[in-house]
Amino acid sequence: MNIGILGAGNMGGTLGKLWAQKGNEVFFGTRSPEKALELSKLVNTRAGSYEDAAKFGDAIFIGTPWSATEAMLKDLSKYLAGKIIIDCTNALAADFLSLSIPPSISAGELIQSWLPESKVVKAYNTIGAKVLLNPNYDGTIATGFYCGNDTGAKKIVAELITQSGFEPVDCGDLKQARNLEAMTLLFLNLAFKQGMGGQIAFKLLKR
Repeated sequence: MNIGILGAGNMGGTLGKLWAQKGNEVFFGTRSPEKALELSKLVNTRAGSYEDAAKFGDAIFIGTPWSATEAMLKDLSKYLAGKIIIDCTNALAADFLSLSIPPSISAGELIQSWLPESKVVKAYNTIGAKVLLNPNYDGTIATGFYCGNDTGAKKIVAELITQSGFEPVDCGDLKQARNLEAMTLLFLNLAFKQGMGGQIAFKLLKR
């Protein structure tokens, strides 16, 4: 699969490398020419502008800060029509203790409203960047929660979650994105305020 990464920070950069190692073709979109040069040297990867990455990918991963996301996506919307959008954003307030959007909506739903012709799937927002390289906890695999309105898009995202080493769990339609985004607040509280550190992860247990 051709995957475009918008924002090659800790999340986007690491996931792009993992997906490339699984045989996907990955295009990193970044504002830094130096970082683009570094990333383009990896196997199955290329790098350039956000626009280049948006044009390249059949699936597009959004790894930009929330404050920069709306303007960027609206600028790229004509290149993103019909494509799968993997949204890992969290609309965190400045205190990192709450969300900066009204309680009646989620970041995922806002992104879908900005990209009405795209297929938005919320995923990876409940996962800390430090966990990406090893989601195996002594034989227990961390959960990768996701949700979205398009069944076909969710199936593809579930496969990408599996490729990156997590157990995919479908949480339903995109309205569930608000619940997943609230889980990020819990993660931040446990990891930093409660001192558990960034290597913690969520696991759904079933019988």
